[in-house]
Amino acid sequence: MGSEEEQTKTRMSRRTKKNLAVLCTVAAVIIAAACYTIFIKPAQNVQQWAYSEQTVQHGTLKSSVTESGTVAFGITSQIYDLDVSTEDDSDDDEEEEGGNYLKVEEVYVAVGQRVQEGDKVYKFTQDSIDSVRRALTYEKTEAQIALATAQSAYEIGVLEAELSRDETLLDTSLAQTSYDTAIARLSNDLAAKNLEIQQLLKDIYKLQCDLTQEDYLEEKADILEAYEDAIEGVEDASEDYVTNRVDAAQAFQSAKASYEQFFSQFDESNQQIQDKIDEVYEIEADIVYNQQLLEKELLAAQQDLKTSTVSGEIADVKYQNSLTSYENALSKAQRELDEASEKLAAFDEFVGDGTVCVEGSGIITEIGYEKGEYLMNAGTLVSFAKPDEMTVSVDVSQEDVVTLKVGDAVELSVSAYEGEPYHGVIKSITTTATSRSSATISYPIVVSIQGDTSLLYSGMTVDVTFVTEEAENINYVLRKAVVEENGKSQLYMKSGETYVLTPVTTGFNNGEYIEVRDGMNEGDRYYIRTLIQKGDADED
Repeated sequence: MGSEEEQTKTRMSRRTKKNLAVLCTVAAVIIAAACYTIFIKPAQNVQQWAYSEQTVQHGTLKSSVTESGTVAFGITSQIYDLDVSTEDDSDDDEEEEGGNYLKVEEVYVAVGQRVQEGDKVYKFTQDSIDSVRRALTYEKTEAQIALATAQSAYEIGVLEAELSRDETLLDTSLAQTSYDTAIARLSNDLAAKNLEIQQLLKDIYKLQCDLTQEDYLEEKADILEAYEDAIEGVEDASEDYVTNRVDAAQAFQSAKASYEQFFSQFDESNQQIQDKIDEVYEIEADIVYNQQLLEKELLAAQQDLKTSTVSGEIADVKYQNSLTSYENALSKAQRELDEASEKLAAFDEFVGDGTVCVEGSGIITEIGYEKGEYLMNAGTLVSFAKPDEMTVSVDVSQEDVVTLKVGDAVELSVSAYEGEPYHGVIKSITTTATSRSSATISYPIVVSIQGDTSLLYSGMTVDVTFVTEEAENINYVLRKAVVEENGKSQLYMKSGETYVLTPVTTGFNNGEYIEVRDGMNEGDRYYIRTLIQKGDADED
């Protein structure tokens, strides 16, 4: 037991000494490092300027902005809108089994498959093709028969309508003639009566003139005087003298005879005047009666004329309506024939050899019909994404969008194909902002991807770089090489073994490079000054 305890104590003593030695070594290292850091290293680190040589470049300097978007396909769809329905189509068992519709026998493509223009998409069964063609041909034949029937009905109907109209128009013409004849007859009668009155008035005037002529009045006065003298002579004749009484009596008889004859003629003339005046009154009464009769007959003739005229107008309207009706029926029949012919021609053009081919190259995105289905309704036959219609949509801030326009070229970088250059053209710029509530307002821009797009797929990430400003045929240097002092731009150039600041005139700046308009030429060397630690440089 005693020996074991001694051995144990001996081992513990050795371990303690060993630990103490290790601790002393660590302490010494720490002290040495502290001394190096505090005293030795600061003495070794001295600040120093380093100058890296650069060359003035010449060319085009661009300022650009880059936004990210995703590839979107331009989808083209082939639509089936062929009308193969006929009037004989009905909701019977035959239609439930397909009826007069095309049936898909084979489908040659699948979604995601790349196709070339002219590749087959569908094949239709020959039975369904023959069935539809028979139905459309039958419909066209019926339309031809209907057109021939309508043509005959048109020709016959037009003749009947013309005859009916001509008869009515003839009656109207006769009524007009009757009206004109009545007016002429009554007018002639009235004119004759007026002429007769005028003649009577002339006769009366002549008789009155004859009774008032000076010779006639003198003759009358002479006869009256002779008659009165004869009466006085008879009265004055002496009864004692027979001869005197006889002479006086003879003179009286002669004067009386002349007197009676004259006044007899005078009374006769007055009677003639009175008779003619009475005749004038009678004729005037006849004229009044005839005028009343004329008005009555004219009213009757006018009414007949109006009735006939209205009948003629109605007949013309009926004729026009009949003509329009027959023309409409003929046009409808012609239109139905044209439609039936167009449907058959469109069907033959669509079906061709019984297959449908894709009308462009691209990636199939949709198949509208499956094998065994009927093309009973209009719809999409096939949709495909055209490589030359791929686009990228990005949002550009209002500060940058004002410098862009449709047709500008852009650079594209596809994440999946790093290093592969792609190019695009601005296709559209939307003038409505994507958001007005946010602090930064941006506008959607659609870029059309140019060149070979066969490796691109929808949804791929693309960086779009827009050139917002550009300066061509200029000299330029690195922006960080320019030293600004007191509002002046300067570059370091080497003069002998020293570096001196040389004034330059700067211009366009894209952030990385800056234009040098004066003070430097293409190929000139300039230097970028950088502050470094000498100790760090030695360690490196």
